[in-house]
Amino acid sequence: MRIEPAALRAGFAALLIAGALALILPDRLRDLREATLDAGLAATAAAPTGQVRVIEITAQDLAQLGRWPWPRTRLARVVDQIAAQSPAVLGLDLVLSGPDPAGPLALADVPGGTALTDGDAALQIVLSRVPTVLAAALSDQASPVPPLAPLLSSGPPVPTQPWSANGLEASTLTAAGLGISALRGEAQGRVRRVPLLLLAAETAAPGFAAEVLRLAQGASTLRIGQGNLSLGAIVLPLGTQADLRIRPTDPAKWSNRTISLAQALSQDHDFSAKIVLLGLSAPQAASLRPTAVTPLAPSVQIQADALETMLSGHLLLRPAWAAWAEIVAAVAMALLALWIAARGLATIALAVTLTLPLLWAVIATTLWLRAGLALDPINPALLPLATGLTATTAAMLAARRHAQVLRRRFERHLSPAVVARIAAQPGLSRLPGEAREITALFTDIAGFSPYADALSPTDLIAILDRYFAGLTLIVHAQGGMVDKFVGDAAHVLFNAPFDLPDHCARAVQAGQALQAYGVAFAADPQNQGLGITRVGMECGVLVVGDVGAGKKLDYTAHGRAMNIAARLEQAGKSLGVTLLAGPGLRAALPALPWRSMGEVELRGFGAVAAYTLPPIR
Repeated sequence: MRIEPAALRAGFAALLIAGALALILPDRLRDLREATLDAGLAATAAAPTGQVRVIEITAQDLAQLGRWPWPRTRLARVVDQIAAQSPAVLGLDLVLSGPDPAGPLALADVPGGTALTDGDAALQIVLSRVPTVLAAALSDQASPVPPLAPLLSSGPPVPTQPWSANGLEASTLTAAGLGISALRGEAQGRVRRVPLLLLAAETAAPGFAAEVLRLAQGASTLRIGQGNLSLGAIVLPLGTQADLRIRPTDPAKWSNRTISLAQALSQDHDFSAKIVLLGLSAPQAASLRPTAVTPLAPSVQIQADALETMLSGHLLLRPAWAAWAEIVAAVAMALLALWIAARGLATIALAVTLTLPLLWAVIATTLWLRAGLALDPINPALLPLATGLTATTAAMLAARRHAQVLRRRFERHLSPAVVARIAAQPGLSRLPGEAREITALFTDIAGFSPYADALSPTDLIAILDRYFAGLTLIVHAQGGMVDKFVGDAAHVLFNAPFDLPDHCARAVQAGQALQAYGVAFAADPQNQGLGITRVGMECGVLVVGDVGAGKKLDYTAHGRAMNIAARLEQAGKSLGVTLLAGPGLRAALPALPWRSMGEVELRGFGAVAAYTLPPIR
């Protein structure tokens, strides 16, 4: 099959433009990828493990217990009551930076403030009763880093770029663990990830959820090896930024793991072997952040989702090679769609163009669900879609132009059905040469020259237009092709450019019909006696095809039978008949009532047997 240059040009242009846009707008493509992954994560969120419980400090709790921040003595009583219910780990998603807000250090400038009780001491005692993880925040100010969980590393280092800051904003209190509760917003502030490890003052610090899980697993250290972070029996891939993509839980399902602080304090709960998180959800005190499933998620619920994701084992990691794999796949699909569009039928090209992006989306989704690989299911599919649709459209337009050219070339020569058949072949811009059996038919108007001299040009052209219109209808009715008009003569071919069964018989029927047509045409007064038609016919093998150069092409035939038919038409004048056929045609149709006219001397061929038929009545 031929290559369609227009499809190649248009497809490559679309490929280059799409590639340029990808380089210019990487953030837009990343946001589209992340939004798609968000939707998938929301739809495939793991079922709650039942190991995580959340205690929210709600607006009603603040109304009863006082606005935040509380005195540390009040917080100590709250933590003490929760600790009495035996949680395996208690994570305080509350950044307790600075001294007790109601203690002597914070209120030293207030009269009598130095006499107040320091609540930090009471809270420190309570923190020793239950394994507790305190929350710290990243700070731009350099500051001393409090004690952190030991970090052990083994094996060759794997390059990562953790979140980093100059220091930490943390309490002076000590607990079993300290984790960074920072949450980084991405496009539109949406939180998708929690840190596993961070750099603060050039020291590696664990993320809050990772530190809570370490204590829940009973691990004494954080272990790094071969690009993974080991928290006891749970191993988490660090990825390129040492963070974890969470599977967000629908807020409608938070109630399955969440109680308010008032409920936690007023009822007996068995938190044994549970991970309990305490955090703020009150709008006036909490930092509410958008996630993939809600525009307002308390930090404590995001940390709970992170823990559920870690415990479920269904992680979503974007490997370092993902971007290159997507580029290679997108370009390969685009080139395949372009190649098929340039060579194939429009319907096939369109089907392939639509199937390739769908196939990629299925592959990416399968890898996501089965292997936890976050390949982009959308952006790589856009490149073959844009390229293939552009190339297919260009190929269809080019095919339409080719068809229009062919129609214009042949609509005066062939019947509409044959023209439609030629035009239906998009790649057929030129009919190739071939040898085939043809019946050639030549016509001429008897006594035309005297009429041409006597008639005005306007009248002559009008008569010829009417004459050739009727002649063409007769030829087309028998499946013939009007090769050309030369003056008052017509050159007609049967069995070209497509096979025509019984082309010899059809040519004879057309010749006899033209005899009768010429008589009737001449009898019409408006034609002033012009129209008696002489016909010459012969059958034989001819070479047919497009001849010419550039846009000037002529489909015609060459060979002995063609010339004999032309000579026989001229010989009919001297023999006094209006239809003469050669020996080839007579041999092809022996059953017809042929009448021999003897041998006729034809220029260039010598003596040739000639035959005629009685005119039809």
